[in-house]
This record gives sequence, C-alpha cells and structure tokens, in this order.
Amino acid sequence: MARHSGCRRRATWVFCAFVAYGRRWARLRSRRPAIGQALGTAVAVIAALTVAGCTYAASAPADTASTGTPGRPAITVAQARQVWDRYVAVSGAETVKAGSAVPVLSLETGPQRAYDTATDPAALLAVRQEAYTAPVFYLPERSGYPRFFVVAVSQKLTSDYSSGASAPTSVDGAAVHAFGPELMLFEQASATAPWLLGSITSLAVGEKLPKLATDDAGYIPTVTPSAGTLVSQPDEVGALQAAVVDDGPASTASTAVAAGQLTTGLYQDALSHAEGLTAPHGDVYQWELEGTSYPEFALRTAAGGALVFYAMALDITVAVPGYINKADPVRSGPPIQVPVNVQRLLPPGQPAPLIDLQSEQLLSFAAVDPPSAPSTAGKIQVITLGGGLASATAS
Repeated sequence: MARHSGCRRRATWVFCAFVAYGRRWARLRSRRPAIGQALGTAVAVIAALTVAGCTYAASAPADTASTGTPGRPAITVAQARQVWDRYVAVSGAETVKAGSAVPVLSLETGPQRAYDTATDPAALLAVRQEAYTAPVFYLPERSGYPRFFVVAVSQKLTSDYSSGASAPTSVDGAAVHAFGPELMLFEQASATAPWLLGSITSLAVGEKLPKLATDDAGYIPTVTPSAGTLVSQPDEVGALQAAVVDDGPASTASTAVAAGQLTTGLYQDALSHAEGLTAPHGDVYQWELEGTSYPEFALRTAAGGALVFYAMALDITVAVPGYINKADPVRSGPPIQVPVNVQRLLPPGQPAPLIDLQSEQLLSFAAVDPPSAPSTAGKIQVITLGGGLASATAS
C-alpha cells in the first residue's frame, strides 16, 4: 500500500510524520489537551522528583489533589442503591415491555446515552434482559458538581447461555469477558438534576481494579482534574493514551503510558483496519483517537494515585486522496466497501461511497494514574473499556 507523508496539528503544536496507511489528523475538540503539553508535564514531573530525591506521602496535598469533604458523601448508600435499583428496573423489564430503547435512554447521559442511541435496538433489548450480581458501591466524598458514584457489578450467566458465552470476546482488539466485571458510573449535573448513567466499562482480561483510598467514614476522596501529584494530570490522561493509540509503541508518550490492550493494542487493531473498514487501491485509510467534551472523574487510590474515568472518540476514515488533501474538485474513486454495522448508521438506501467513509466510536475508559514519586516508577495503565460505534457518514 502506498505511503503518504502528512502533518497533524494538536492544539498549540505541530509535528509531521511519514505514516503508513495514510495521513491521520485531529479535528480538535473543546476539551482535548495539547498532547505535547501533557507529555511534557508528565516527563518533567518525573524527572524533577528523581533529581530532587523527593518522597511521596500517602495522604494527598489538600491544595491540588483532593476536593472532597471527609466524612460527607456525594450520595449515601441508600440513595445510591435507589438510583441503581431504578436503573436496573427501567433498563430491564420496562424497556423490554416497551419494545424500544426510550425508557432506558431517559436514565442515561453522556457517552452511554450517545452509544445506546446508536446501538441496534434488537441488540440493546437483548442485553437489557440480563440480571446482575450484587452491586458494590464506590461512594466519593462530597465535591462540586457534576457529582458521581461508581457501581462495580457483573452480569449473571443465566441458563439461556452456554458456558462458552463467558469466554473472552474481542472489542477493538482488546479481550474482555462478556460477563466479567463492569464499572457503571452515575452522574448528577446539579443539585436539582437527576442521577443518570454516564458510562459502562468492562475490565480488560488480565487487568484488576486498584484498591481505593477511604476516609474515616468509608468514603473515597476525589481527585481534581488538574491534580499535579500524579504521573499525569487526570484531565491529560486521555491525551497521552491517544498519542500511543495514534502512533504506537514508538510514541514518546510511551514513557508515561504502559503498553497494553487498551493502548498499543488499540493501535495494532486500528492498523489492522478496525471495524472492517478497508481502503480500495489508491485510497487512504487513517484513524485518530481524540478527546471529547465529556467531563473526567477521578477517585483516589490507596497507593496515592487516581482511578480516572474519561471518554474518547476513535475516528476512522477511508477516503480518496483528493478529499484528504482538500483538492478542488475532488475526484471520486472506486466504491468503498461498507461493513454491515457501519451501514446501519447511514441513511437508508445510501449507495456505496465513492469519496469518503467515516465512522466514529465513542469509547469510555478507566485508567490508573500512579503517583509521580520516583520510588513508584509507575506508568499510566488503562484497564477498562466501554462504548462502541456511535456514528458514520459517507459520500
């Protein structure tokens, strides 16, 4: 396949690379951090602490790391269970009875609502008939809005499924157990707003949840998006992950981000034409993991780091070179094959595209961001994945 040289602009800096499978570029979004800035901050902090021989205390500095109120939860156990029970009831029996996704969508927000809105209704209804194991509630200390809490749960493997259903399945190249551990994050936008499900992520095979810190009352301290005592600020974790997914193990960001299924694994899957998108001879194939406008949330770990929850968009494009290069006019090419799951998101009767085919996956992640103390020498570890195909366009 032909190679194309190209440039990508990330916020305030530009770099060029000779990239196989075509040129990849960023459509900058309002909350996408500058990856150069994110990486520079992470590396600089590690280097500075190493030179100074600093040590790290288990308790986080109050000025930068924790915004909660010790002993005062964002939501009580009784309230969280009420929110959870209501969601399970509506997403299960009520949604199945209605025969549509409308009931469950009314209890969702953010990336989960966007993904479920685009999901095939039949598949969504089938999933909603599942039962869950007993939930475990992770309740943060009270902080500013939006507030959140997390439920750890697994779906039950019922008699309707064979034992093989519990075997790992591949999602964007990452292995997850269909009936394995999940983290469900609920959000409240304001004091008068309802609690809504913001994301569901599954633990990747081989990964495990970190032990979380608790105060004297058993609630978990929160971590600010700009906390500076970690390998990376929580609001820059996604940008560092994106650098590795976009550029692979050779990315400079790999000095701060661990290799794994949800970093270098996503890169390999994109390189192998994720979602079945392939380019006809002469066309360009490219991908980009970008930030979104959805908020980040973070819980303090017992080791002094943070468990960070955030959403990203994986954009994949197949197009004629003239489209990429903004030629005028753009000359059409051979028909682009559209995978079945992508075709469903296009207008009915959409003919095979001759110019471009673009798909976007809206993905939710949780990552362990370790403390920046040199004694830990840790890297960011992305451990959970959720979401999927959310939109597609063609011409």
